[in-house]
Amino acid sequence: MRNSPSTAYSKTVYDTLLQAYRPFLFRIIFLILIGFLGRYLIISNAQVIGDFLDKTPEINRTNLTSLFYQLLGLIIASFILTVLFRTLLSRLSALAVSRIYDETTYRVSRFPISFFESQPVGKITTRFSSDYGNVFRLFGGPLAEFLSILFDLVSIIILMVLVHPYFLVTALSSAVIYYFILSKNQTKLRQTRRQLSVLRAPSISHFSETVQGATIIRQNEKKNTFIQKFSEYDSQYLTAKWSVFWRVTRFSFELNVVSSLLFAVNAFLCMYLIHQGVIGIGLTSVVLSFTLLSTNTLQMFFEWFSQFEEALTGVEKMDEYIRSPIESGIKLPAYSDFSTSHPKKEKTLTQKTEEVLPHLNQEQIQVENLCFKYPTSDHLILDQVSFKLKQGEKLGIIGRTGSGKTTLIAVLLKLYPFEKGAILVNGINEADTEKHRSLFSVISQDQLFLTGTIRDNLDLFKKKSNQELEDVLKRVGLRRALTDPVIERGQNLSYGEKQLLSLARGLLQNAQIFIFDEATSNVDPQSESLMNKALTDVLFDKTQIRIAHRLQTVEDCNQILWLDSGKVKKLGPAKEVLEAFTESR
Repeated sequence: MRNSPSTAYSKTVYDTLLQAYRPFLFRIIFLILIGFLGRYLIISNAQVIGDFLDKTPEINRTNLTSLFYQLLGLIIASFILTVLFRTLLSRLSALAVSRIYDETTYRVSRFPISFFESQPVGKITTRFSSDYGNVFRLFGGPLAEFLSILFDLVSIIILMVLVHPYFLVTALSSAVIYYFILSKNQTKLRQTRRQLSVLRAPSISHFSETVQGATIIRQNEKKNTFIQKFSEYDSQYLTAKWSVFWRVTRFSFELNVVSSLLFAVNAFLCMYLIHQGVIGIGLTSVVLSFTLLSTNTLQMFFEWFSQFEEALTGVEKMDEYIRSPIESGIKLPAYSDFSTSHPKKEKTLTQKTEEVLPHLNQEQIQVENLCFKYPTSDHLILDQVSFKLKQGEKLGIIGRTGSGKTTLIAVLLKLYPFEKGAILVNGINEADTEKHRSLFSVISQDQLFLTGTIRDNLDLFKKKSNQELEDVLKRVGLRRALTDPVIERGQNLSYGEKQLLSLARGLLQNAQIFIFDEATSNVDPQSESLMNKALTDVLFDKTQIRIAHRLQTVEDCNQILWLDSGKVKKLGPAKEVLEAFTESR
């Protein structure tokens, strides 16, 4: 169970961080030792000077020169060690935090469709932008700065105790008070930071939706409504941010009060030790300098600590995704390193699909008594749907709006778990969802295209040669060069070109079953003619399933499946079913 806003972070959050840093653990421990030594050497300069002033009876050029070289050696050694520590630790931390991003991506890309339907886009976007940005910004670089400050504090305490053990009492007493102040403020700080993280998502989601629907908003003259709504979200976020700022400021003030008291106590203690002849003026100046330095250092330490609390909130949000269940029948890649309850693929050489799957038989697709309903629905969307398709056959699916045509395709692809029934492909009820989906290629009205080139959109994983890609473009009749640019969402491509490019992708994938979900509904007649010619020429041996927006597009199908309210109204030859469907209108 996730923690409430007022409680400490879950153990899984720290486990996720540990797993992220685990490959670099020994190197990081070594770097921490180097970093501590570097900071200790630079701070010990003050004690060297104090000892020199108290223990040198006569100061002359010779001992001043010796002191100079001694201090110079300490500074050079400290500089080298500190640079090594900060540079290498920042590099390793950046790699470790990137592993959290990768592991989150592995799982989110395998979440069930129901997750994306129930979660706001802004919330998901925030995980991979603001939340991850906070984690990377603080763990990726400033972690070395934070540890350096911690090393300074430890070094100061050690050097002050070496001056006289009495200072250990003041150090421990102040540490107890600092801890009390921290524990008193920490719960409220965590609560306000979590609230800030939650309130960030709605404004991002609203902004994204506004940009996407800007044309419709202007047409309906709803600009003021959306501006007002964004202002409300933004005000809530800024109020939460101000609350965080106020609590941090109050926390900082309390620390300054304690630091001032610590300086006063150490000053009186130094006067007492001087009066007793235990220490001299040199070491007194060292102690008071260290006390002032510790005040500023401690202030910076807790400022960084509060920011790391914010970063931990980001880790907590990403850890929630890392621990969430993934889609049934899907496995994480073998190179996923984080140990969670999710199944993983074995680290073996990947076999080609053709070698893993059995040879195609006569009944390539067999759907038996398929029943399905959405989690939010109380009635079946698909009720006892059954049909069979042989290799190379074409099935047309017709029905009025809401009859379950698109839902049937989604269930065939196992995007949703069905209530009962079976989906057999090549006689097998494939449990491996990825293997099952690799047999299908879906060409719908709205296809996904990436910003890049035609080649980037054809061969997403860079596995095909240029010759193979050029050949498949010729087969589908798309007159485009591989280097032709594709802008965001393929806006510089016509609907016809998008569909032909999608068809080419399916051929490169070596899909056995092509699904056309009203693929030509927005295509002009000339492009539709090219599309139909491509279907005839290149898919003559492929099994096709077509959802019809116009009955003419399914007239050449071997079978027609007529759906009505999720049930099979009629299944049979195209002419017979289409005539019955036309008469029922």
